Amino acid sequence: MVKSEKRARCSKMLRRRRFGWIAGALIACAITTLVNLVPLAHSRAAQVSPATEYELKAAFLFNFIKFTEWPDDDSNKTAEPFVISVVGKDPFGAALDKVVEGETIHNRKIVVRRFARMDDLAATSQLLFISASEERNLAAIVKLLEGQAVLTISEITSFSERGGVIELKKDGSRIVFEVNVSAAKRAGLSMNAQLLKLAKAVRGRS
Repeated sequence: MVKSEKRARCSKMLRRRRFGWIAGALIACAITTLVNLVPLAHSRAAQVSPATEYELKAAFLFNFIKFTEWPDDDSNKTAEPFVISVVGKDPFGAALDKVVEGETIHNRKIVVRRFARMDDLAATSQLLFISASEERNLAAIVKLLEGQAVLTISEITSFSERGGVIELKKDGSRIVFEVNVSAAKRAGLSMNAQLLKLAKAVRGRS
């Protein structure tokens, strides 16, 4: 395929999704057979501009869902929504809602819920973003989630070393991520191997 055709395909895809295009490109760089995007400039991280930091992080969350497998008994609950929860002070504003608007996963509608503090209802989410405001409660949150099929994501420092599954980090002007595969396995989650290749660090790998 000539370069002009590649650029045309990329331009078309970028117009289709206002939010999530950079995170989508992040995945595409390593798995073009799974995502119909032309690889962009950076293979392991997304530039913060032109989208805002939390528009990008919201897009990362959405893309992480597509490359994570939940236990069969959970993913087959097609009548129930797929819940993304934010516990603590929400840094996303409307960005997260816009990214998932109208989207589904395993035929389940994706919804966003917010909790001022961690409770049993939040623990039933499929994805839980733990805000930086909850750092001092992190150990208790991790303990509450034991045995739950919940993909935990946070930007709390050393989150992936403290029992969380995915830690979002800033690396200069870029957003990168680390994955704790041991924490994922304890939650009954399977992380796509190609996603792990894009991680800045993978912890707990046997």
